[in-house]
Amino acid sequence: MKIIIHRGTHEIGGSCVEIQSKKSRILIDIGMPLVKRDGDRFNFREFENTPGPELVKEKVLPDIGGVYAWDTDKKMIDGVLISHPHIDHYGFFHYPNKDICFYLGEATKKIIDLTVIFTSIRGSISNYHPIKSGKSFRCGDFKITPYLMDHSAFDSYAFLVEADGKRLIYSGDFREHGRKQKAFRWFLDHAPENIDVLLLEGTVLDRGLTGKGVGEFKSETEIEDETVKLLEASKNMTLLYFSAQNIDRLVSFYRASLKTGKIFAIDFYTANILGYLKDYARIPYPSENYPNIRVFFPYWLCKRITQQGREELMYRYRSYKITKKEISDRSGEIIMMVRPSMLKDLKSIKNIEGATFIYSLWEGYLQDDSMQKMMRFIKKKNMNFYQVHTSGHAEIDILKKVVKELKPGKIIPIHTFHPDKYSGLFNRKIEQVSDGEVFVV
Repeated sequence: MKIIIHRGTHEIGGSCVEIQSKKSRILIDIGMPLVKRDGDRFNFREFENTPGPELVKEKVLPDIGGVYAWDTDKKMIDGVLISHPHIDHYGFFHYPNKDICFYLGEATKKIIDLTVIFTSIRGSISNYHPIKSGKSFRCGDFKITPYLMDHSAFDSYAFLVEADGKRLIYSGDFREHGRKQKAFRWFLDHAPENIDVLLLEGTVLDRGLTGKGVGEFKSETEIEDETVKLLEASKNMTLLYFSAQNIDRLVSFYRASLKTGKIFAIDFYTANILGYLKDYARIPYPSENYPNIRVFFPYWLCKRITQQGREELMYRYRSYKITKKEISDRSGEIIMMVRPSMLKDLKSIKNIEGATFIYSLWEGYLQDDSMQKMMRFIKKKNMNFYQVHTSGHAEIDILKKVVKELKPGKIIPIHTFHPDKYSGLFNRKIEQVSDGEVFVV
C-alpha cells in the first residue's frame, strides 16, 4: 500500500490524501485550502473563472492523474471519500470526473447540497454511496470502515483502510470535548489496535503547547453554562455569531435560551439545515415541539434564494416567522443568530442599543473585512462584545490517548502547520513527509 498526501503535510485545510493498492486508487477528501502557498488567506473568488487545468498548473488543485473531468489519459481512480462537510475537506468536489463515485454520510451530502444553494460554492454530487459508522464497504481492492467522530462538523468520520495485508487509519478532524463524546469513545473501543500507519491530525499544534493537559479546551456544556451567565446578566437582546453548520454550538445556545426563558431566533438558512438533519440526531428545529424557536428572514438571503427560484426554502418555515418589529418590541427576550451580511437588517431593528454580542468562531475571522464592518456597528451601538468559543479539534492529551489505544506502528502528521512537534509528543515512530511524496506502508 502507498500513501501520497497531496496537501496537508504542512498546513491546515485543503486536505487531500491518495491511497494506492496494487490494483486500486482512492482519495480521502478533496478540500479547498484555507491559506495560499505564501501564507495569506485563500479566497477562491480569485480563481473561480480559471480553467481546471490552469488551477493544477498553479498548484491550486492537486496534480493527481485519473481524477479530473479533463484528464482522460490515466486510469480513473476508484472513489473519493469525504470525511466531513467542512469546505477545507470537500471544497473541490466539483472538479473530479462525474463517473467517480463519492463515499460520504447521508447528512454530509445534504449539508453540501444546502451549501451550494445558499452560498457561492458551486457543483453537485450525483454519483455517491452513503456510508454509516461501523459498516464496512468495498471500493476497488480496499476494505473501508468509517467511524463517526466528535467534531464541530456534523456527520464527521475517521476511516480504517485495508488492502494488501496493510491497515491504516485516517483520523479526520476530531475532538472529545463536544456533544458526541460517545461516538469518539466507541471509535477507540472498536477500531483495531496495532495498525500499520495512523494519519493523525494536529490542528492544535499550531497554537503551541500550553501544558494545561486534559481540559485545555472548554466543553460544549461549559459553553452553554457561560452563555447562560451572560444572558442572565443582560436585560437587552443577545446577538450570536457562529456557524450554522456547527450543530453542537447551536444546541449549546438553544439550551441556554431554554434555561433563561428566551426566544431563540435563527435565520431560515439555519432552519433548513436543522430540518434536513433532524432525522439523523435528536436536535431542535422549528416546529411545535420547540416553540421557543422562531425564524428570521434576512433581506439579502431572501433576495438570493428568490433569484434562484427556491422560494420553497423560505415558505416552509413562514409559520414560525419572527419580524423585525417583534424583535424590537420584545428585545429583552431575544437571543438571535446574526452574521455580517445581516447588517442591513440589524440597522432597522429598534432597541438594539447596549445588546450583548457573542462571537463564537475562530478569532482569525475577526480580521475579515465583513467582520470589521460588524465590529464598527457593535461599537456604534455600545454593545458588549464577548468571545465564547471552543475548538473543533482534539487537545494534545486526546491525541495521545488515540495513539495509546490504537498502537500504530508509524504516525504520519497531517492537517498541521507544525509536523515537527509530533516527535516530542508520541512514543511512536514519526514519518514526516512532504506534499506529493510517495510513502510505502
